[in-house]
Amino acid sequence: MKNYLYDSNHVRYELYQTNGGKPYNWLFFPGGPGADSSYLRSLVDGLELQGNVWLIDLPGNGSNISEAYSKDFDHWIELFPGIIQQFDNPILVGHSFGGMFPLLFPELENYLKGFVILNAAPVLWLEEAVAYSKQFDLPDLSKEMKEFTLSPNNETFKTALDACMPYYFPKQTLEKGKELLSQVSLQYQPAVWWQRKALESNFSAKWVPQKVPTLIIGSKYDCICPFSLFKNDSRFKRPNVELLFIEDAGHMIWVENPSAAKEAFKRISSRFLDCCRGN
Repeated sequence: MKNYLYDSNHVRYELYQTNGGKPYNWLFFPGGPGADSSYLRSLVDGLELQGNVWLIDLPGNGSNISEAYSKDFDHWIELFPGIIQQFDNPILVGHSFGGMFPLLFPELENYLKGFVILNAAPVLWLEEAVAYSKQFDLPDLSKEMKEFTLSPNNETFKTALDACMPYYFPKQTLEKGKELLSQVSLQYQPAVWWQRKALESNFSAKWVPQKVPTLIIGSKYDCICPFSLFKNDSRFKRPNVELLFIEDAGHMIWVENPSAAKEAFKRISSRFLDCCRGN
């Protein structure tokens, strides 16, 4: 039984690790949306992070089911900054959607002590993903994605996700990746909301960290969120932002290359912790 805490808005917090008694709070947000943070445990288990490690799930996402949040997820925009603000020395780690969503909130500049973006994008990503994936001779997923868009439900969502698997994982870890994600609770409604929201707003980062130490990680075999989207975005060419490209990894870098993930977090942690001590 997991030790979950809930706030008044049904945001779910799991204190997954406490290491070293340091006053740093690592806040892990999952991708999707639609998937809960349970798959990130396999990432955290391979890291050596000082302080408290929290896995956080927004209401209505994955296994954090709430009838009050089952159709309209615009409330996530209202909730998100307050989630961060309640922690001392917060270091945000966002994977995929979890790394995109925070880029909508310039006020985070005043609260975060560090930011890790894992396999995400600063702008609409699908066009770049289609072009990038051609070099890998991957199966066409347009049919499954179209069916989900036209008729969103649990079945079409699962079918679309299955079609995306070769875009997440290279051939050598495809079955391992499928097994990992098969254990994750999924809800299709948040995915529908983000698909619509990103397109309607022509998603682009509203916030580029100005002073917050930031690490942006991408990888060669990530054909959903190509690293080029950050690499070619001049807004992120700043002294406080480090871009790291991992050759032997896909959309979840720790599946193929856990040692590279561990080394990346180890290297950047010193910058984050120095920032915390200086404030």
